[in-house]
Amino acid sequence: MEQEVVSTRIVNPRDAAEDLVKRLKKTCSAYQAVIFLADINYDFAELSKAIKEKFPDSEVIGTSTAGEIDKNGFANNSVILCTMSDARTKVKGVLIENGSKYPMASKNDIENALRGAGISCGDPSSHKSAFALTFINGVYNAEETILTTFYSIIKNDLFPLAGGTAGFTGNEAKTFVSYNGKVTQDGAVMLFVKTPCKFDIRQEDIFNPTGKRFFVNEADSANRKISRLNSMPAKTAYAQSLNVSEIQAEGMTFENPFARSLNGSLHIVALAGFSPQKEISLFARVVPNSTLELMHIGNPIEKCEQTCLEIKSAIPNPKFAIMMTCITRTLAFERMGLKDKIIAKYNETFPTFCGFSCYGEQIGRVHCNQTLVTLVIGD
Repeated sequence: MEQEVVSTRIVNPRDAAEDLVKRLKKTCSAYQAVIFLADINYDFAELSKAIKEKFPDSEVIGTSTAGEIDKNGFANNSVILCTMSDARTKVKGVLIENGSKYPMASKNDIENALRGAGISCGDPSSHKSAFALTFINGVYNAEETILTTFYSIIKNDLFPLAGGTAGFTGNEAKTFVSYNGKVTQDGAVMLFVKTPCKFDIRQEDIFNPTGKRFFVNEADSANRKISRLNSMPAKTAYAQSLNVSEIQAEGMTFENPFARSLNGSLHIVALAGFSPQKEISLFARVVPNSTLELMHIGNPIEKCEQTCLEIKSAIPNPKFAIMMTCITRTLAFERMGLKDKIIAKYNETFPTFCGFSCYGEQIGRVHCNQTLVTLVIGD
């Protein structure tokens, strides 16, 4: 497996695509898959077309970001292009449109893409040599719906999936994903990869449980809102658990998110804000009559070092690495003065890598927030 990562800050889409290609070592036909990560301020549709025109023989997927990541650090206002090449590996992509309402309408396309990558639906061993890389639009709260749809098609709950929710910056809520030059704002792009190369997908969580729990009395799971926790208004219960006023609690949400217990593990659910009615808005779904754990931030550098050690243990000779990290982590690392230390650790661990700041992370069937999801491929 080989990976190249190049970037540009040229604004014009066609000039940007030209600049990216000039920075690559091989001819465009040498790459089986091309992944691009673009700041939201780019003309995403034009950029998608321009990049696909440069790589007519490759599977090309892309996403808008809330920030880009490579060996030079955390960036904004750039495009990162990442390539994948390995003669033994098969890849195939698919675009899912109308993801928030009719994801099952893409069933045949998903099945065809899986077959194109040499992956059989219903094969109980498909997870041993294949995985999915997924980018999902971030405005329509469709992550859980799309994941559920995909796993109902693949029919193998062990099939590995690494993903990130497309990001944006500014006040206009818009995100984009694309496949082979075609763009959607409500759906997902998936790249299926079947390979003899060893691969590792994992999640880093920098939070620790506090032992304080909430019972969800009332929640609107579709709109990701909680009305009542522990038989009181949700905001009141949250503030009381922190022993602060409700006003003070508004500034403590990053350091103190919720976690859901799924399949025996805790998965972070970020708080998006509070309503005048004391509802809590979330970035992931929570269902009524469930239990949430209050979490508190730990030591990000220690967690980063642990993650890198575990990856190197699983993949001693990493050749390809892509990372999806929540935008709230990126902003917190900036406030804490940790961004350079995080990148330095990645540079010690990986010969090359790329990633982006996203609005949610997917690992397997689970959509969560304020975490890091990594996909690393070895020899």
